[in-house]
Amino acid sequence: MNAYEILNVPPTATREEIRAAYRQLARRWHPDRFMAGPERDWANDRMAEINGAYRCCLDGLTDARRGVEGDAAGLQQVQQLVDEGRYSVARKKLMGLNTRCAEWNYLFGWVLMRQGELDKALTFLSVAAHQNAKSAKYARALREAERKLSTGSPNRLSRLLTRMRTL
Repeated sequence: MNAYEILNVPPTATREEIRAAYRQLARRWHPDRFMAGPERDWANDRMAEINGAYRCCLDGLTDARRGVEGDAAGLQQVQQLVDEGRYSVARKKLMGLNTRCAEWNYLFGWVLMRQGELDKALTFLSVAAHQNAKSAKYARALREAERKLSTGSPNRLSRLLTRMRTL
């Protein structure tokens, strides 16, 4: 079992959620609640497992935060590469990032569109627009990809839009 399963929290849990789950389990399995004997020994082992999972989850939060900050800086670098027209380099840089947030999907879709891979671009831009429905930038990019695709084969666009709706 991994640490999140032990604490019964999702990997996306906040510090407060992790702490609440830990406290609940600690109240239930603390060895002082058990009489001396095999049950207490078992509770002691269980509590050690819970403590380890708690530390691991908190460490994961710190690592994830570092990763998010690093990915944000990486996304800014990719945006600069896109602005400079260096699409191949931007694409490679995007593939090296851990995040798949709306901005990542937008940038990847934009790069694909500029490289002429309209089918794939439409997919990623649709995901970005879905992840952040309030973003005018993502909606504009999606409309541009749809427009470019529609100037090609009309059947191609309708097949692609039908496929996208089933996702």
